Amino acid sequence: MNFKNSSLPSNNPFSGRIDELEKYYKPIETIDEWNNRIFWISAILSIVVFFKTQIPWSVLQDLPETLFIATAIIHLVLSVYVRFYLFPVAEHKRRRQLLSDSFAVPLITETTQKYYNNDITPSVARLGANVLENTLFAKNLTDKMAVKERLKVFSYFLVWILALVWRSTNLGLLVIVTQTLFSSEIIENWIRLELLYRETENIYNELYNKFLHKTNLSSSDGIASVLDAFATYESIKSMTGVRQLRSIFVTVNPELSKEWDKIREKLEIDCR
Repeated sequence: MNFKNSSLPSNNPFSGRIDELEKYYKPIETIDEWNNRIFWISAILSIVVFFKTQIPWSVLQDLPETLFIATAIIHLVLSVYVRFYLFPVAEHKRRRQLLSDSFAVPLITETTQKYYNNDITPSVARLGANVLENTLFAKNLTDKMAVKERLKVFSYFLVWILALVWRSTNLGLLVIVTQTLFSSEIIENWIRLELLYRETENIYNELYNKFLHKTNLSSSDGIASVLDAFATYESIKSMTGVRQLRSIFVTVNPELSKEWDKIREKLEIDCR
């Protein structure tokens, strides 16, 4: 998800920006938050199931298993719904919006205003500038997200290693902890985030150099370079399926917006 400069309070210096595509991302954000809670409830229940014989009331001993199965199914259904329906729909809209702004063609009915910030006339060069702005925000947001994710994964690994080397740790409990640690909610999410950060940084650097060296973006080589950057950026977003956090965006948006203005001036982007 790419928030950039959208949906800010009216008293914010960046007010006046409109992004009607946010309505496609809000359900993803809500479901992801609930799904994360459901995952941890499921993880706790898996441990409770292991100790179910310690429950003094026999009528309740099968309840943890029932709840565990239910939460596991709900988590799977919500994950599939977000990953293969809601997220692709939202990203499809965002991609069409990017092309609409770049070439002044109304591919979508939703309105955006001041989402992309450059004065290049509709062209491949404007598409390149828009992708450059997108990747500036994406690489910085994912970088900050990755720092927190690395600390979280390191903490989990530390607990797992301690449980592994502690001789009194029950083998069955260790299996449950291992299954939780190496699930898609922890390790895979971290890897996808790192991949998105690395690739957006690479795309940003490539486009930055194109503008820095005044590459003719209307030539065959220039057009091919911009289209390659656009396609790579969109494919890596679709492949990783990472939701960029609104809380981090709100924090870094003013600073990144100022940085983008400096980049535009330094690279003379608006003179294209």
